[in-house]
Amino acid sequence: MKKRTKTIIATIAGTVILTGAIWLINESRYPNVPAFNDHFTRKFLNKDKKVDDGFYEFKSKTGQYTMWFPEEYQLLHENEQQYVKEGKLYERYRAVSNSNELEYMTVEFLNKIKKMNLFTLKDCFKSNLIQINLIK
Repeated sequence: MKKRTKTIIATIAGTVILTGAIWLINESRYPNVPAFNDHFTRKFLNKDKKVDDGFYEFKSKTGQYTMWFPEEYQLLHENEQQYVKEGKLYERYRAVSNSNELEYMTVEFLNKIKKMNLFTLKDCFKSNLIQINLIK
């Protein structure tokens, strides 16, 4: 009976160690910035595409646009009113700065545009340039 108990304990311990190692390896693949520390925000970002100093490529869950997303911001998602998506036609979210909770951005996308447009928002996020590309 003791031998069987030791085998079961060794199997459980090995499984826990293996699971922990896989999790650590997976987590180490992401940049160590606030945007990637939040698992919800991470789903929108391309970890391999840093578009400029302090910005990563953000791809909308509607599939209609990409934009530059500041690495020190995180999307709010605690309740269903902070992130709203309706198919490919509508998306709204708010992101807050980790460095200063008074700095935030609100983005609302409504797909009523028939051609490709490029919007440039200037003087945002400490005078950095953020481009939003609408893809049709």
